[in-house]
Amino acid sequence: MSEKLIYLVRHAQPDAPAGEQLCLGQSLDLPLSAHGLSQARALGRFFAGRGVEAVYTSPLLRARQTAACIAGDAAAPCVLSDLIELYGGEWDGLSFDLIRARYPEYFGPTPRRSCPPGGETDEQGLARARAALDHVAQRTGRCAVMVAHAGLNRLLLCALLGRPLCEKKRIPQGYAAVNLLQYAHGAWRVLQVDGGPARPAEGVSRPAGGGKTRQ
Repeated sequence: MSEKLIYLVRHAQPDAPAGEQLCLGQSLDLPLSAHGLSQARALGRFFAGRGVEAVYTSPLLRARQTAACIAGDAAAPCVLSDLIELYGGEWDGLSFDLIRARYPEYFGPTPRRSCPPGGETDEQGLARARAALDHVAQRTGRCAVMVAHAGLNRLLLCALLGRPLCEKKRIPQGYAAVNLLQYAHGAWRVLQVDGGPARPAEGVSRPAGGGKTRQ
């Protein structure tokens, strides 16, 4: 496979209740807030002139609206089901304050459990993320954008950086975050984490998975 540049983007800010952190997951399909639309338009300006050939997006509205702003007048974004956010099971749609109160065993310095009840495991989510990346890379001549979610992005970045999935929360992913992945010489590299129009990126340059991720 020839050299590729894939921009992995987190959707812009959704229109969630002010001051409340929610586990949006898959079931709470919110549109972008006014500020989120401004962030998405800034992404559109950021990607203009960067040679993006195609934009792929999660089926959830907050991602589709972000992707539409990035695509602009070009071809409509392609919806890719594997880019959907992790399924939170019983947590989907709840506030994190309520989740911590109901499920204390998942929190603290040594949590006893990790996968939400009835939810998707990190390994299942990572398998989807890898499938999406492979799908996009095989269909991209040189450069494409994938718009997804914090949970899914963190898992893929952990894997490509060679970090254990339990460190996913250490990967910064603000709203409208831009991460840059490069495929060259038979391996993936993460060139940029959590960048974008409004903030400097955390620069990294490591072979994906210690150079073991090949296709």
